Amino acid sequence: MRKFIFLALFLILFMTALLVSCDSDEPENDEVAIPDSDGLPDDNQVIPDDAEDCNYSSADNRLKPKNDEVVFSGLLFKEKSLTKFTYVMNRCYTCNDSLPLIISSMTIVDDKGLEDPGYFVIESNPVSGGPVSLKNNEEIGIGISTTAETWEEHVRYLRIKSNDKCNPNFDLKLVSQTKPTGRIVVKTVDDADPLDEIMVFSEVQTELINNLNVENEGTATLKLLSVSITSGKSKSANEKGFFINNPPEPSVQIAPKGMLNLEIGCRNDKEYPEPLTGELLIENDDPTEYSKNKDKKIILKCGPDVDKAPKAVLKCEPEKISVLQWATMDGSDSVDSDGTSKEELKYLWTTKTTPGGITTDIVDDLNRAGPPINNNPTNEIARAAFQAKMKGIYVIRLIVINNKGISSIPAECTVEAISDDDLAVKLLWDNKNADMDIHLVRPDGTYGDPVSDCYFWNCSPQYSGARPDWGVEGEEKDDPYLDLDNTTGMGPETLYVNKPANGTYKVVVHAYDTSKGPTTAVVKAYVHSVESAVREQLMTTTDTCWDVYTIDVSDGDGTKKNLVVHEVTGSTPYECARPSQN
Repeated sequence: MRKFIFLALFLILFMTALLVSCDSDEPENDEVAIPDSDGLPDDNQVIPDDAEDCNYSSADNRLKPKNDEVVFSGLLFKEKSLTKFTYVMNRCYTCNDSLPLIISSMTIVDDKGLEDPGYFVIESNPVSGGPVSLKNNEEIGIGISTTAETWEEHVRYLRIKSNDKCNPNFDLKLVSQTKPTGRIVVKTVDDADPLDEIMVFSEVQTELINNLNVENEGTATLKLLSVSITSGKSKSANEKGFFINNPPEPSVQIAPKGMLNLEIGCRNDKEYPEPLTGELLIENDDPTEYSKNKDKKIILKCGPDVDKAPKAVLKCEPEKISVLQWATMDGSDSVDSDGTSKEELKYLWTTKTTPGGITTDIVDDLNRAGPPINNNPTNEIARAAFQAKMKGIYVIRLIVINNKGISSIPAECTVEAISDDDLAVKLLWDNKNADMDIHLVRPDGTYGDPVSDCYFWNCSPQYSGARPDWGVEGEEKDDPYLDLDNTTGMGPETLYVNKPANGTYKVVVHAYDTSKGPTTAVVKAYVHSVESAVREQLMTTTDTCWDVYTIDVSDGDGTKKNLVVHEVTGSTPYECARPSQN
């Protein structure tokens, strides 16, 4: 019996020692290792070289980002991205709230750790006003944007300095990727200045042909949709003017870093040559720089004293306006070739650039309700006007033509429409094959009703539905406006109300078509041009709606309304009908 008891005691001691040996990987000094909530290792934990032996305890502040990196993909060359928000938090598990994580600064550095933002900008820096303290599970957002200034992948790091003992300098990778596209560059190689986009023909006796090189500086194929003489064209071998010798086939393609040579000619009269001016238009699919070069125009000048042709003089007033305001273009200082007379001049008004490529009507400034005068070379209106339907850059062109049919070189002026709206709501989505729509329903209004709901049919410039007249009848500042109906991309679609009437508005997203796959809708609300709220929702079914926000509007300080944005909590997509298009 004693032997049996002794043997049992020996076995108990042996098992106890074995268990202690198995537990030898536990942290020393009474530290408890607590995994992340997902049970996986923390991939974002970057341990500096001088802290190889650093270990976190459950009571230590630990900076943890929500994403491994911030990637800007699909950017167009020379365009600025939307602001992306990334979030960091304090994962300390059992830390003392009186000793929080303190983030002291945020900068952008290169791969050597030297401060160098490259093409990235911290648009929203939560520590710009001083250090920020985070308790357990508290987080802050950082807004980053970039501009596609290079075709190559561009990398920098967001360096976050804090009192995280193992990671005092946390580097979050920032990546910018430019979408491969064509990019047009035109060189008038026979001129002294090949890049001035003015082709000059000198000493033309009867006919002279100059060379024009169209180059593709992009990283994908460039397509020339058409090449044509739009002003000053010679229609036959016996008529003065400009022509294209051996014009290229429509939709000819130019490979990356390739070139196409065009032969542009001028015909004049040997005995009675005249100063001639014209314009060459190269339509192409270059999307870079907000598609500003898709209609590439080259000024053509030919003949004696060509600089004594009529001169167009143009001034825009004012140069900055609010959305829905009118701008006036004054061409009354234009003169004929003698430099003084103007009585028989004709005025050809056109738009060179508009935001999103929208159609903009140019009208007589003295009769703004009258018919558009765009592209009318016979009109005598020297002072015109247009209404800015959406924010962005408008470039207006004027060519004056004298009684001999000789045209001036185009004059241009620029008007920037800025948003001083009290309320703006922006919709984006991530599936280019889906079609999503944003709706703003007025107080006591109904979704889908063209009188009380602002949506693509009645609020965008692309459609002819009767426009909503909210608030004070006839007053435009309290009416809603939609910049465009984006049916072939991923937005953004933006609704504006400059000075909304008092009441509670509702923001709704309608999934117009998700037959080619679901998409995540992102809706941002802006109050006085400052982002107030961001929400996102997966939309999987066509003809479903998502109630996003309610917005309370009341009187403010006399110059600005008081707006409060509320999230519609617990809202999920529900079946809904298509809005009226009558």
